[in-house]
Amino acid sequence: MRVACGLGNLEGVQRWALVVRRIDRARGRRWWLAVPAALVVAVAAVVVSTDPVGYGVPFWPFLSRADRDDLRVMEAVAGAARAEGDPARVPVAVAADGVEVLASRLNAPHGAVWMRVRYHVHDGVRCREVMVLGDRVQVTSRRVDC
Repeated sequence: MRVACGLGNLEGVQRWALVVRRIDRARGRRWWLAVPAALVVAVAAVVVSTDPVGYGVPFWPFLSRADRDDLRVMEAVAGAARAEGDPARVPVAVAADGVEVLASRLNAPHGAVWMRVRYHVHDGVRCREVMVLGDRVQVTSRRVDC
């Protein structure tokens, strides 16, 4: 004969325990890396949006309609520089494209030309300092006040 071992009417009661979940420490550390990275990206986006053509990122999130006109003019300057070959003839070729050349300097030993140009965009007038560098015809520029 078998005797029922039990606690009377407590046989069917389950034992509940308080479970405390440990925090995954690696997950918390990721936030410390993600927040500064997001801030760096946001600051870089603000800086690039001031002159997207000059920084070499002429595409949608940074480019306004005036910046598209700016890009069109800079492509014309680069095309004129590549077509001429001789850096001394670049300011004349750029002026023929409807861009006003305010000042130009030829750096003969290095084969480079510095120009300050003014042109019209849909919301006003912009000026840029343009540097056409030698044989490989690299064109760099930055926006300046007129």
